[in-house]
This record gives sequence, structure tokens and C-alpha cells, in this order.
Amino acid sequence: MYRFILPLFIVCSSLSLRAQVIDIGLNFGAMFYSGDLATSDFRQMIQETRPAIGMFCRLVNSRQFSTRFNLNFGGVQGDHARTKYPERGLKFESKIWEFNVVGEWHSIRIRHTEYSSTFPYLFGGAGFFHFNPKTEVDGELVELQPLGTEGQGLPNYSDKYNRMQFNLPFGAGIKVVNRKFTIGFEAGARFLLTDYLDDVSGATVNHRDIFEGNGPLAARLSNPQLGGDEGIDKSYRRGGVARDWYYMMNITLSYNFGKAIHKMMSDPVPCPRFR
Repeated sequence: MYRFILPLFIVCSSLSLRAQVIDIGLNFGAMFYSGDLATSDFRQMIQETRPAIGMFCRLVNSRQFSTRFNLNFGGVQGDHARTKYPERGLKFESKIWEFNVVGEWHSIRIRHTEYSSTFPYLFGGAGFFHFNPKTEVDGELVELQPLGTEGQGLPNYSDKYNRMQFNLPFGAGIKVVNRKFTIGFEAGARFLLTDYLDDVSGATVNHRDIFEGNGPLAARLSNPQLGGDEGIDKSYRRGGVARDWYYMMNITLSYNFGKAIHKMMSDPVPCPRFR
């Protein structure tokens, strides 16, 4: 992840020459998952939420639009034991880092003082993320993607999925801006172009195929009910129709660079003003 920090800073520095304002900051919050192994119980969902951190730079292009570059790191997890299918016995956890570029649209500005305003906003964009689902086997974490738990890599099955994938972030937030600092709260979702964040999809697989082609451990983790001692000629689906998503909630804090922030805030605007 660290190899992207310097390029992020260089890109923001170069593009800031064309923007009214640039601010660079940090975000602290939480990340959680939705998919085949996700719980529907709100209290357990809170227990599965994991910390997330990140850094960003925002280019204020106008009083209505901003462009933001984000680099985030967090984690997700899921367990069939917390769902309505506890007998399936599947579970996973994964670290996630992501880079994305989003546009912010500020529809309303609520002015508080000459140099302070609140901006509710919507955002959307595109990016990519890296994930690596793992599960615990005999007290140790094992990577699931190389095993091919759904027959990946075997004849008549799909290829192994790539652990680097694209996503589409979108959401909403609110921020309070003064001459030097911006503080805000933001909640957003990631629409994923893969259904393997949890290593589980809706594909139909055969236990014997996996046992003979990818080995006993792959068969055992493919279907814990059947185990991995022998290959059993039984076909099944490990997941359902639910697509994988992950979500982030963040508190953001950034420092504002440039004199344009003063001009933006000192321009007389009614409270509130719809644009």
C-alpha cells in the first residue's frame, strides 16, 4: 500500500495548480461486508465491523464540485455461523486496500460565519481494490484463492479469480469548512465487479472434482460438511444470489491549502442556498 502514497501526493500536487483549493487529510472509520456469509442481525453486524483508515487529497474545482483521490485500508469478515445457514460452516476474513477517484457534488451550502460553511454532498467514482480471503484451519490462517475451493482452474470450471479488482464507490457525507481545516462524516458503498470477496459464489460444484483436482484441503474448505478425507460425488452451491459489497463509514479531517478558500467563504451566499 505504501508505494501508492508518494504517487498520490505527486498527482495531487500537480493537479492542485488547476484547482481553486487543495486539501490533504486523513480519515478514520469502519469497514464491513455484505454477501453470502453476512449476518442479517444488526448487533452481530456491528461485531463484524472492522477498523479502517486512509488518506486523501481533495481538489476543489468550484463551489459545487470537488475531485478527491482516496487511499484506504481496512478489513472485512463473514461467518455462516451467524447466518440462517450455520450448517454450511463457511467463514472468511480479508484485508482490503483500495485506491479510487471520486467526484463530490455540493448541492447546498449553509453559511455559519464569514469563513465557515457546512456542505452536504453526494459522491461517486471508480477505483480498484486488493483483497485476499483467508480462513482458519487448525489454528492457522490459510489463503483460499490458491486452493480453488469452487474448482477454479479445473476443466469445466472457471479460472482462478484475480485478487485485484475494480469497484464503484458512491455515497453521501457532510463537512464543515473553515479557512484552514475541514472536518466531516461520510458513509459509502462499494459496488464490486467480483462475487469472490468472500471466496463464495453461486456456482454449482462437485466435491469429487475438487478433491481429485485441487486436493483434500480444497475439498474440505469447499464443503466442511463433506470434509476432505475422500471425494464424494455430490454437487452443491456454496452461496446464493447475493452479490458481495463492502461499506465504509469515515470521519475525515484535512488541512486546506491555498488562498482561494478565503474567497470561496467570503463570497456572500444566502443560508441555505440551493444550486
